[in-house]
Amino acid sequence: MVIVLALAFSLSAIVTIYTLFRSGDTQVPNVVGRSQTEAQKLAEQAGLRVKIQMRNDASAPANSVIETRPGANSSVKKDSVLTIVVSSGPQTKSQSMSVSGLWFAVSSRDGNSEGRRSGASKIRNHKPETRTAFIL
Repeated sequence: MVIVLALAFSLSAIVTIYTLFRSGDTQVPNVVGRSQTEAQKLAEQAGLRVKIQMRNDASAPANSVIETRPGANSSVKKDSVLTIVVSSGPQTKSQSMSVSGLWFAVSSRDGNSEGRRSGASKIRNHKPETRTAFIL
C-alpha cells in the first residue's frame, strides 16, 4: 500500500513538473497557403514573433505563404521568431532587367578622361562626343 502511494505521488509530481516547464512552449501553426496577413495574425496569436521574407515563386499566387521556418506543428518556445516566406508571385521582366547597354563617362583619379576603370572613378553625364564612354 505504501509503495502504491509513493508511486502515485511520484507520477503526479513528474506530470506537474513537466506541465510547468512546457507551459512556455507553443506549436507553430500551419499557415502555408494562407495570406500573409492571416498567417501573421495566427502566428502572433500562438505567441510567436514574425519575420516576413519575400520570394519569387511562379507556382504560388502573390501574397500567399509558401514556407515557414521552423515548420508547421513544430514545438517552439513562446516569443520565438517564426520566419514566414511569402510568394511575391512569378518574377516579372522589370525585376530581371540589367544595366547592360548603359553608357557612362569615367574620369580617372588624375582628372583626365580616358575611360579607365582604375583609380577612384566618378560617373558623369554621358555626352555622345565624349571619347571616354564605355558599355557595361
